[in-house]
Amino acid sequence: MSQPRHGRRATALASAFAVAAGALAAVTAPATAQEVEAAAAPAVTGDSSIIELFEWNWNSIAQECTDFLGDSGYTHIKISPPQEHILASDTNTPDNWWIQYQPVSYKLDSRLGTRAEFENMVDTCAAEGVGIVADVVINHMAAGSTSTRHGQAGSEYRQFHYPAAGYDASDFHSTGSSYCEISDYTNRWQVQNCHLVGLNDLATEQDDVRATIAAYLQDLLDLGVVGFRVDAAKHIPAADLENILGRLDGDPYVTHEVIYAKDSNEPIKPSEYYGSGTVQQFDFSRWMKNHFAGDSKTSYLLNLAESWGLSPDDKAQVFVQNHDTPRAGDAANYLNYFTGGSDYLLANAYMMAYDYGVPSQMSDYSYSNKDQGPNLVGGANSDVADVDCDAITGRWVCQHRGAYFAGMAAFRESVAGTGVNNKWHNDEDALGFGRGNAGYIVLNNESSSINATFTTSMPAGQYCNILGGNTITVGASGTFTATVAANKALAIHIGAPYVDGACEAPGNPGNPGGPGDGKVCVNVNVNATTWYGQQVYITGSLNELGDWRPTADAHLAADHYPWWGENIYLPADTYFEFKYIKVAPNGSVEWETGTNRYFTTPPDDYQGCFTFTDYWHS
Repeated sequence: MSQPRHGRRATALASAFAVAAGALAAVTAPATAQEVEAAAAPAVTGDSSIIELFEWNWNSIAQECTDFLGDSGYTHIKISPPQEHILASDTNTPDNWWIQYQPVSYKLDSRLGTRAEFENMVDTCAAEGVGIVADVVINHMAAGSTSTRHGQAGSEYRQFHYPAAGYDASDFHSTGSSYCEISDYTNRWQVQNCHLVGLNDLATEQDDVRATIAAYLQDLLDLGVVGFRVDAAKHIPAADLENILGRLDGDPYVTHEVIYAKDSNEPIKPSEYYGSGTVQQFDFSRWMKNHFAGDSKTSYLLNLAESWGLSPDDKAQVFVQNHDTPRAGDAANYLNYFTGGSDYLLANAYMMAYDYGVPSQMSDYSYSNKDQGPNLVGGANSDVADVDCDAITGRWVCQHRGAYFAGMAAFRESVAGTGVNNKWHNDEDALGFGRGNAGYIVLNNESSSINATFTTSMPAGQYCNILGGNTITVGASGTFTATVAANKALAIHIGAPYVDGACEAPGNPGNPGGPGDGKVCVNVNVNATTWYGQQVYITGSLNELGDWRPTADAHLAADHYPWWGENIYLPADTYFEFKYIKVAPNGSVEWETGTNRYFTTPPDDYQGCFTFTDYWHS
């Protein structure tokens, strides 16, 4: 199903393809005011791409929409819960992230920002064609003490009493002598009436509770939010959610967190929630781990469908990793950015290219334990620090700016409205498939390179491999021959043609779609041992390398630890000096020893990606 595209990016994509393929006879007319307004806050559809900016504050999200996301291919941002929450100092682990999931009131005043900052973020991102999907916590309120405490915005609360939200003990399940906490997930009544790890369970069957929750959600919609991820939805009866969401004025996108495994004997199933939205597919994430890092063949993923125990396509929201999966007790069942290496990147590329569900990618921060929260401006109860992806500070990673993230969001935008075709596989761990006449991807999860001829339905011409930097020539018959390195991928689409001697990506030159005019691809590889949580960067005398500071575009991936590598696009025929650095979770930097390394990039007519291999100097 097609969707409204970003106003600026859609025009750029159409114009670029017209040059490459000669497909358009006239210049596209400028969008009308009505068209721009319609595209400003797109509805979530099967062609959408969501990026979760976990624990980012509102001001930083607004800035990132302006600086990068508006032209990236991403259509929506999933934000952390916006309501008032408990104080970190009232927990046993003050440095944590999960206080956001313990509501005190529905005031839009939290350590992520004020109501005014929230509204500005929504408006700023909408102006860039990016919609906001809010994580909403409506199953429960905070785990309360019997003594009065205060929330982040100053609201008083205690167990079963949250006056700023309008709740007292009559609005909760299992109070007094009937108090219970969930211990048996095969017991439906217990899962939906007892308290989840001490979090006070709201009686969502009551009309006053339903009205209060609906008023909170309506407030978010009135501010311009376009959708919700309902946290802990499994703990709310489906009929209650249908009633609450049915009260809203508008038609928001809704995805429910219903943690479920097809081989479990839990009575609460995803299908119960189809009446009020889509459902997050945790089994999809487990399949990604099994087929990219487990014993199951990667090529089998060409046939992934509802028959695998998944929800129907139009009821599915998919992810490789969300904020919970690497921080939960069953983290081993999922891939994650910090330990998954090439398996993680390939799984993300597959998810973004395949025609199943609405995909959501994750932009995280590094952490030394599963509870650790983001960088703060001060002590435990202070606000979350700003994120600057152009000069990474603290523990922010900004991986969403990479080729396997934003590059694949641009791919998905280009192939909107098409289905999967022209499948190829080697019966083992390499596969390829097309998306209509608009794109093609090859995933090589083998330990050695593959060389093959692939059949596409794309127009003849030269295209940029957005995941490798080289050019691919599609012949008149729609075929191309290519070598794909071990544990790497190749992706081409009509929005990234090879034009006038350069891979020119719409939006930000060189990132994510390929190098802009005057840039060349350099494949950086360094052997560097690290301790858990450390990340490796190349930094140096060029702006693209951060001007001697760590920058997201120069973050290296541990595809084959202790080897770290990445394709980086640098000015052609340019001398520069550089070093490798290790950045710890607390933001401290370890520099390699010795004099600066140096290199001169190839001329801008260089074909392919120039590779150099180094070892950490200690």
